[in-house]
Amino acid sequence: MSKLTLLCGPPQSGKTAVGIKIAQEIYYHFKGSVIYISADNVTPFMGLVFPNASEKQLFSLGEALEHTSITKENVLRHTVPLPKADNFGFLGYKAGENRYTYSRPTKDKTAEFFEVCKSLADYVFLDCTSSLDDPLSVYGMAAADKAVQLVTPDIRSAAYYASFEKTYEQIKGKSIGVINITDKDLYLPVGEVKAGFANAKYILPYSMYLKQQYITGELTHKIPDQKFSAVCRGIAGAVL
Repeated sequence: MSKLTLLCGPPQSGKTAVGIKIAQEIYYHFKGSVIYISADNVTPFMGLVFPNASEKQLFSLGEALEHTSITKENVLRHTVPLPKADNFGFLGYKAGENRYTYSRPTKDKTAEFFEVCKSLADYVFLDCTSSLDDPLSVYGMAAADKAVQLVTPDIRSAAYYASFEKTYEQIKGKSIGVINITDKDLYLPVGEVKAGFANAKYILPYSMYLKQQYITGELTHKIPDQKFSAVCRGIAGAVL
């Protein structure tokens, strides 16, 4: 049975970069088929993850949702495959698109879209918007089987979760807390954050390789960081 897993957290928490690495562990290590969906229509996913791809190689989640009827063929037609891999695809908005490019999908169409995605892959990942107010993220918060909830050890992250506390109550009991270390040069109160973030079971170490992939637009490549990958593999195992 297919599972829907959310990736959620504050802005600049690294959830997209981390989410892709967790999904890759599901695919490469646990041999599960994956569809990775980004709901972000402010910083379009395709422009971030595939900055070096040609226009002909990229498709839009917005176009998939515009169809009168959501079918497997329509979803697959707008899915960008993981390079050199079968049964792993990405759905997201293209560079130049924004929240006004397409009509807002209805609740029924959103549910239909996710049901089709779940029929196509063992694991469906939804990279939620931080505001959690778009149709896909709203649906995901209500329907998720699991959620990977990222927190960074800083004031911004604490302020975000204080603001969205009631919203996150929807995934209480389904959430896997992850502290993501995004800077190696600063003192970060990891211990204090872990004590205050009750479900934080994993700490992702800072990875120079991940930062380099983010800068060069190579997040879909495998990461040569065994320590970082081992933690991602543990999180992936908790998603199963």
